[in-house]
Amino acid sequence: MNKLLNNLIVALIASSIALAQQVSGTVIEADSGAPLPGATVLVKGTSNGTTTDFDGMFQLSEVSGDATLVISYIGFETQEIAVKNATNLTVTLSSSSDYLDEVVVIGYGTQRKKEVTGAVSVIGAESIQKLNPVRAEQALQGQVAGVNITSQSGSPGSGLNIRIRGITTNGNNAPLILVDGNRIGDLNALNPNDIESINVLKDATAGIYGVQGANGVILITTKSGRRNTELDVDVSAYTGMQVTSNKLDLMDSFEFAQYVNDLKDKTEFFVYPQDGTDWQDEVFEVAPVSEVNATVKGGGEKSAYTFAAGYLDQDGIVGGSSNNYERITARINYEYDILDNLKVTANALHFKATKQKLAEGGIGAVLYNAVNINPTMDVYDENGAFALANDVSQIEIINPLAQIANTYDTDRVAKWSGLLAFEYVFWENFTAKTQYNINHATVLTDIYRPEQYYGNGKSSNTVTTAAKLEDDISYNEIVDDGVNYDDIMWDSYITYKNTFNDVHDLTVLLGTSYFSEKGLFFGNSANTEVGTNMPGQSVWDPGMEDLESRFDKDE
Repeated sequence: MNKLLNNLIVALIASSIALAQQVSGTVIEADSGAPLPGATVLVKGTSNGTTTDFDGMFQLSEVSGDATLVISYIGFETQEIAVKNATNLTVTLSSSSDYLDEVVVIGYGTQRKKEVTGAVSVIGAESIQKLNPVRAEQALQGQVAGVNITSQSGSPGSGLNIRIRGITTNGNNAPLILVDGNRIGDLNALNPNDIESINVLKDATAGIYGVQGANGVILITTKSGRRNTELDVDVSAYTGMQVTSNKLDLMDSFEFAQYVNDLKDKTEFFVYPQDGTDWQDEVFEVAPVSEVNATVKGGGEKSAYTFAAGYLDQDGIVGGSSNNYERITARINYEYDILDNLKVTANALHFKATKQKLAEGGIGAVLYNAVNINPTMDVYDENGAFALANDVSQIEIINPLAQIANTYDTDRVAKWSGLLAFEYVFWENFTAKTQYNINHATVLTDIYRPEQYYGNGKSSNTVTTAAKLEDDISYNEIVDDGVNYDDIMWDSYITYKNTFNDVHDLTVLLGTSYFSEKGLFFGNSANTEVGTNMPGQSVWDPGMEDLESRFDKDE
């Protein structure tokens, strides 16, 4: 019996050693035998991993005897090695010729990866498709080292800030963005579903664009048809529901009443209520989002074409349809070989978006009111109107649902872009190219502010004096602002490329670029008298249908 017990203990010890052994090793390059620092070593199927040090060495603990190590390094073939009983491994990685021969887009041209000496990062269509971003900037988040993407707002359709290797001192921190060679100021105009690749130039490789590339350059290539391919139609659609992942832990109505009573020296300022309002539940909604994309592409012996269109509709988790974003995109690419050595390319892009906005960020925002308002209040008073925050709530706190119901703030954007280019090859090694780009954008802001009373002394009130109430007259405000942007860019250059003795590659580029932009700002505002407006009740004048029709005609 004792012998059996001893054997069992020995077996358990042996199995535990096998399950928790330590593995070390060195990762080297196959051709030169040089160590590879920074190679990734991962236990397959787990999150247990490490990277090699400066000498190419690594060490992993708690590795089972039947585990498999996955060793990878950019530009090299990935290796999988069974650990078995080995404790010291030497791993040899071979260069990946496919990876090094991939073509990346750089300033006014392309290069193979093995020829690129600067800091260039590439994101392909497959990676973008997995992320399924609403905006093109989201495809870069967490994907490229040295590129920081921060959100300006959490509302649907809001832009993101792109910073490549920090901020600069030239007064503008945004990188230069080119889509198929066309300068695009706002990536919102581009449907992420249309992107073939994103190339980020982060250092001297961006210098060819001059001062415009001081903050880095983002080069985007869109999907296009190929010659001698049949017609291909691709339609994709999805729909989903958005919910808030977390809420603040706030006092409920009972805790709040008790807290206020304690502050009032035990005076029963509040009779302890049984029910109250969870204002976060009131403003947060289950918000739908849906998108449809369609692409038609193909090509003949001398031509290639692509047409793509997309539609996105997204509600906000705060305010629902009152915080909505709607986007329509359309794009067409066409290439044609006029001669064997002369090619013409024409691209056109149209973008249209409508964004319903709510106040956000700091005092006066919907969420600020929702987390600070008295939880013992009801949403509505006994008359069915929105309840007024005339109690212990701070002076600037108002009923957030009344705020949502009385907010009519809409941004509308329409953008057109066009590109026409000719490329001529002569003397075998010379290519001359000229391209002309034009962009036009119209941005309209439509605001309607109904006269509204939110409570005593609230700065949000549009009824600010008792005189207005006594005059029994309501004054609503209408604001119609806008701006037209126009810019043109004309690039012309000649490129010489040649290879000598199958070893030396030479590329010389000589060119000129012209860029011009202008903006025209305009604005109108008016006060309208629409009749009686009682405190606590909003007024929506039936005559606003005419105003909406006028807005719809503005492009």
